[in-house]
Parts: sequence; C-alpha cells; structure tokens
Amino acid sequence: MATPADGKKIVEIYNRLDSDKAAYQAHLREISEYLVAVKFLYDQWVAGGKRHKYIYDGTAIRAHRVFANGLFGNLTPQATPWFSLTVKNKSIAEISNVKYWLADTTDRMRSAINASNAPLALQQVYRSEGWAGTAVLYVEPGKRYALNCQAFSVGNCCVLEDAEGVVDALYRLERFTCRQMIQKWGDKCSEKVQKAHKDQKYTETFDVIHAVYPRDDYNWSKSDNLNMPYASVWVEKEAKNVLAESGYQEFPYAVPRWEKDENEQYGRSPGMDALPDGRMLNQMCYDNWRGIQKQIDPPLLATSEAALSTTVTRPAGIIYHKPGHEPKQLQSNGRFEIALEVEEGRRRAIKDAFYNDLFQLLASDNRTDRTAYEISKRLEENIYILGPALGRQQVELLDPFLSRVFWLLFRAGAILPPPRELMGQGLEVEYTGRLALMMKAYETRATVDTLNAVAPLAQINPEIMDNYNLDEIAQGTALRAGVPVKYLNPPEFVAEIRQKRAEALKAQQEAETLERAAQQIPNLAKGAEKGSVLEALNQ
Repeated sequence: MATPADGKKIVEIYNRLDSDKAAYQAHLREISEYLVAVKFLYDQWVAGGKRHKYIYDGTAIRAHRVFANGLFGNLTPQATPWFSLTVKNKSIAEISNVKYWLADTTDRMRSAINASNAPLALQQVYRSEGWAGTAVLYVEPGKRYALNCQAFSVGNCCVLEDAEGVVDALYRLERFTCRQMIQKWGDKCSEKVQKAHKDQKYTETFDVIHAVYPRDDYNWSKSDNLNMPYASVWVEKEAKNVLAESGYQEFPYAVPRWEKDENEQYGRSPGMDALPDGRMLNQMCYDNWRGIQKQIDPPLLATSEAALSTTVTRPAGIIYHKPGHEPKQLQSNGRFEIALEVEEGRRRAIKDAFYNDLFQLLASDNRTDRTAYEISKRLEENIYILGPALGRQQVELLDPFLSRVFWLLFRAGAILPPPRELMGQGLEVEYTGRLALMMKAYETRATVDTLNAVAPLAQINPEIMDNYNLDEIAQGTALRAGVPVKYLNPPEFVAEIRQKRAEALKAQQEAETLERAAQQIPNLAKGAEKGSVLEALNQ
C-alpha cells in the first residue's frame, strides 16, 4: 500500500528546488526582457501589459519565431507523416499481419495527435526551447478528444533527474481562482479559500503545486490510482494541505532540453547564445536613432543673447536675430554607414544563433546563382551542426511523447490488439520528418555516389556489382526518402515474384525451342534434295 502524500514535505521540496534554480531564473528573465519578450512567470508582467520596454530591435523576436516554426514544420509537421512504428527484429516486421498492425497503429496515433491540441502544444514547446532551453509538455486523456496536451512554462516548473540523467519528477506551480478551486476540489480546500469563495471574491487567486514523482512503495498487483508507478499530488502551497492524490501509469511529462551542460538539470538555449548580440544590438539601435534624430533635427548654435529671446523652430516659424548672429545648425561628423553595417552584423549573428540559415536557406541569402549542389552542401553543413540537438529532441521529447500517446490510446481501446508474433518484441519509432530524412539522406547519397562511380567499371566487368546488395540498397533508399513501409514488398514476396518470372521465362524459352523443332521436322521428312551433298552421301 502506497504511503499517503505529505503536503508539507511537497511544499518544502518545491521551495528548495525553486531556490536552487535562482541563477537560471535570472538568466531567463534577462532573455525575456531584452531579447524575445516572453512571459515565463505569473508575476512577471501584468496581463495585457507592455513587454518591449527594453527591446529596440525586433530581429531576435522574428528569428526566434522562425526557429520554432522551422522545427515544427520540419520535425513534427501536422500535414505530413513524421513517424512510423517498427520493431527491432526486421524479419518479424515483414510478416503480413505484423506489417498491417504497425501501419494501422501508426495511422491511429497520427490521427489522434492531429485531432487534438498536440500540434499547438508542440509548437509552444519549440518556442520554449528556443529561448529558455527547457520545455515542459504534459499529455493526459482528453475530454473532447482522445488526447489533451499542454505546454507549461519552465519558470513555474522544477524538475528532478534520476541516476541516468532522465527527468522522472516534476513539481509545477499553478495559479487558480478560489472559484476554480472550489469547483475542482470542493471542501478539500483550505478555510481561507472557502472563505474567499463565500465572500464572493471569485477572482482572488491561490497557488497550488502539482507534484508528479515515482512511487517507491506501491503495490503493482493493484490497479487503483494510489498504486500506480507515478504519484500525482495536488497541494495548496500556503496551507500545505493535500487537495487530491492519484497516479499515472507512465510519467506524463516530456521535458526536452535543447543543450545541457554537465551537472545542470536545465537546458541551454539558442536565445542564451544570442543574448550578448541582442543586448548590444538594442543599445546600438537606441544610440544610432538618437544620432539620426540629431541629423534630421540638429541642435542650433546661437549667441548667448538669444537665450533671452524665444527661438521658434517649428515649420514656417519666425526667428529674430541680429545681423551676422543668425542661429546655425550643429553639424555632426558621425559615420552612420559604419554604425548601420555593424548593426547588420549583429542581426546576422542573432539569426545564426537561431539556425535561421537552415530554416530559411533560400531567403537568407541574396545570391540567386547557386546550383543545386551548392544548396545541398550548405544544407549538409547546417544539418551536421544541428544534429546533436535533434538527437536530444528524439530522446527527450518525441520518444516519451509517442510512448505516452501509444499507451493512452491502447488502454482506451483505440488501438487493435497486437498480433501474437509481437509478443516479447520491442517497438521502435522511425522518424520521417523532413529534418530526420535529411540526416538519413547523406547515407543514401554516399551509396548513390559510390554506385555512380563504379558504373563504368561494371560495364567492363559486370561481376563488380556482386559486391553490393542491391535489394537492401533499394529498400533502404526508399525508407530513407520517407516511403511508407506498407508500400514496399517484403523479401519473400519479391522472391516469389522473381520465381514466377523465372518460371514464365523458362516456359517461354521451352515453347520457342519446341516451335523451332517443329519447324525442322517437315524438312527432315522430305529427304535429300537432288544434287545436294546429303544425296551424294546416301549413294
């Protein structure tokens, strides 16, 4: 039997974890205020308030948007398939009923994801990773659809890693009005909340902690909420009373980190790399615009006596002065073209930090004379740079997300029972988004380049092609190009087709041989022609 949750202990853990990430919070606050204008704490800005107080140039905001949209459109696009299920044992994957179940389950998962709010949540996840380096995605059964996905701000979340560096516990602060709390938890709320509701102070808010962590003492043979592998506890922060306790079969959160330094639990972001350039650019824009304003409306040089008079500088105004003492404009010798050039360099640095050159390869370069090979090489260079971060996305975001989706749908009866052949076999995910396919394409390109190189030699000696498994090359090329597995014939079916083709060819050759023999029989029956060598031999 699981031990009941201790609300006081949960609040203490949250406060300690929140205090431990103070330096991280300060870093995020600086990025949100000087770079991307994102609210990540409840009390950071008033709802609807101005967020661009310290931002004088919007390059980072737009570059951050391109980063998030580029990841979403090329990694997990809503319009095209971006994953498929398979098994480790490829021979089992080719069995017809296994192949059908894998394809059908993939389609059901994809439909459930696209029909829910998961695409919106994933796009928000990429935004969070772009500026904060850490994102939080929550997946639960939905009321309107099969899935309900929400992205939470890392500013209100505290995480814990297990011994292998995987996030397996999360403490999240959420703010409710007293009306919402009474609707959700009723008389479990503290006296203060109930009094606020009784006094009709419906907009008064209270902080509640949602703690999810692995249970150490649950009874796995029972299926009730208090004996699930992961505990789910709602605690009122101020009163420290437990509002509700239940559980999860799987960890309901995916917590991806864009990059992660050693001995740190929270991620590092492209926004952190762009922060120095962003702050410099903001200051430069502020200073340069002050200089431009001086050029457009420069200060006037006048005599000391003019201080006693009223100098009118408005359009069509009249300025009174003594002959030879008229006011003159102050001339500035500033080199604004140099300042603007340096500004543009900082803008390029910010775009590079957010990988805009990859996501807008054609738009970010004014050259139009590039060949397809040049474009391909530039893409290859950018993919290699982005590769480690994409690998972390698969491990920390997509794998746990799809695993959670699979089990939620399976328990809801939305997925067919697996065939007997899959018992004891582990499922795997093949990612087929554009970025994933681009990373695989270079392996295919190396194979194609090799075959093109040996093609002239094969014309001289065809036996050279015996070094290559052309069937595997054909299948692998198709899969790496994103062709669905169900479109490809399994090896045994290919062998059957070839056997039938060989048998048909053999039958055709035998028929042609018999036909030629039949044509020769009448000639043999005629006997030797007069004057022929055969007639001479017969004599």
